Amino acid sequence: MNLDLLPEALVAGVALAGLYGLLPIAIVLSYRISRTIAFVHAGIAAIAALGYWMLALRSSLIPPQIIYWSDGSGLGHRPELNPRAALLITCAAGLVAGGLYGWVVMSRRVSAASTLTLTIVSLGVMMVLLGTSTVLNVQPEVAPPSPFGDHRFRIGSVNLSANKVATLIIVIVVSAALAVWLSRTHTGLCIRALADDIEAGVWCGIKLRLVGTGVYALSGTLAALAGVLIAVDAGPNPDDMVVLFLRGLVLAVVGGMRSLPLAFGAALLLGVVQTALIVGVFGEVSGAWQELVISGLLLAAVFGMARLRREKFFLLERQAL
Repeated sequence: MNLDLLPEALVAGVALAGLYGLLPIAIVLSYRISRTIAFVHAGIAAIAALGYWMLALRSSLIPPQIIYWSDGSGLGHRPELNPRAALLITCAAGLVAGGLYGWVVMSRRVSAASTLTLTIVSLGVMMVLLGTSTVLNVQPEVAPPSPFGDHRFRIGSVNLSANKVATLIIVIVVSAALAVWLSRTHTGLCIRALADDIEAGVWCGIKLRLVGTGVYALSGTLAALAGVLIAVDAGPNPDDMVVLFLRGLVLAVVGGMRSLPLAFGAALLLGVVQTALIVGVFGEVSGAWQELVISGLLLAAVFGMARLRREKFFLLERQAL
């Protein structure tokens, strides 16, 4: 064990937690309004990463065609936009996609379907969005430019990119803003009422479809933003996005699908442990063992929080039935 590397692992791990922190926010928001696992957010994040790549990438080494047909011909060329403009367009697309999905699933007729049915619908939409990547001329190993520039910040012996620092700040600000919004505003109180009992909330006059569409639009925007920030850091690989979504889902479960601070705390722990394994705090650890340790840690966190917060988890189970 090399404890001299621990400070470096802590700094880099906290920065990495930002990348893990956005998707759980989108998952928790959509769950609180619909009681379903919104796999659609993985699809939105993946397609947002691909879209941002095509809008912002500037490279003479990669063919400019956006779409490849079966005969090898292409359709359209990358516009090579300013990264900040590409970010705004991509997040706006995520807002529209999330809002349209919410408008459909939060209607009276569709929302009355079973939780399993709605979850399968969400999973199907995710698969359709992921399938889009097969016709796009995107090279996942090539990362697009960051909308926050290429400046690097040095903290101790660790160099952090502007993208990672901005991502961490965004997660903290968004989490704090949502905590205030959910507890201090009328719309937030409506969301909390629907989270406790949808039928009672509707009987009290809350417009389920309107509120639900707004929540899905917001969570879709956050999913798209997460896709862009992850693409800048790790490349726009749709398979990686699904893996990150599943980890984000586990982090959301650690928070009981209700608590954003607990989910972010779990993200911090995950980021620090993963970084410690990579930099060699525990000695040389192969990639396979790193994945095994991380998966075991996430499983232990779920079981641990289930025992410590039994009432919350039993409530979660009853509401999902």
